[in-house]
Amino acid sequence: MPQAQLDTSNKTPVNVDEIYTPVQDDLVKVQESLRQIVPPETELLANSIAHTMQVRGKLFRPLLSLLASGASGKIDDPHIETAAVAELIHVATLLHDDVLDKSDMRRGRSTVRALWGNRVSILSGDYLLAQASLKLSRLNNCRLVSIFATVLSNLCEGEVEQVRASYNLDVNWENYFKKSICKTASLFSACCESAGVLNCHTESEIQRLKLFGEKFGIAFQIIDDLLDYTSSAQALGKPVLDDLKNGILNAPILIALETFPKGSNEYQKLQGLIESLFQSEMEPNDQVASQQELLALLDNIDAIEKTQVLAERYVREACEAIAFLPDSPYRQALFDLTCYATQRQH
Repeated sequence: MPQAQLDTSNKTPVNVDEIYTPVQDDLVKVQESLRQIVPPETELLANSIAHTMQVRGKLFRPLLSLLASGASGKIDDPHIETAAVAELIHVATLLHDDVLDKSDMRRGRSTVRALWGNRVSILSGDYLLAQASLKLSRLNNCRLVSIFATVLSNLCEGEVEQVRASYNLDVNWENYFKKSICKTASLFSACCESAGVLNCHTESEIQRLKLFGEKFGIAFQIIDDLLDYTSSAQALGKPVLDDLKNGILNAPILIALETFPKGSNEYQKLQGLIESLFQSEMEPNDQVASQQELLALLDNIDAIEKTQVLAERYVREACEAIAFLPDSPYRQALFDLTCYATQRQH
């Protein structure tokens, strides 16, 4: 695991509402842009798209995109449309992920897959990607097309990497970060890179904005992993330890695996617990017992705390990347957003 030394003395809770304040009006415009996507003519597809777009999250990626735009210069119509593109791509990936992960619940609601089946879920995701492409084409900016095309390529590569590494105890940090950058951080970095491009920054400054998004995206993914062990099914809107049950070794497990020498009694015990949770046919009572034993083991070696510190390290590196930006409510909100990401409970 990468070594991290961090002053964690300042744990003041972040006021989430204050993060949204600088771009509240702009987020309303993003929502209006999302409502204006061309509705499918096929009733079944139209119903699935309507169901999907009603499950509004926190518009986290549009928020990031708009704050990066404001912090790096201005927010106008192209920035609004780019933020909407980021959200469409994100929602499309969720529709595809639900099929790959066989998920029936998302944010506490039935998934499109659960209601209409895998094919409709996949086609709904494809439709949203098509709408994102249409929005990009209307901006007449080849650099933006290239940025988001790279995101789509990375998303596919990251998914394949995750499938390849599934149910494999030999996964290492290199595999983990490659998957995290492709599946999560690439869209974060695109939001920030595109802000620099639209605001005509130098190439060096654009790359620093991109780096901010990538580092922040890695931290966000690490905390997402952490919540799989510390949050509740109700808060997450999906079962706890869902990654592990789907054969995915995430950050707390990687920390635990490297804590014990291979072949030691502790390593073998950990390996046995992981492999038992891989078993989909496991009796519910046995599964609960394995979960509790695993959580106790993680607690004994401070794996949760170490995971938190690792995320905070990437947050610090992210903030250092945009120190060149002038002080403004937007830049402060970006800093606060990174802090909130490490404090979130769902």
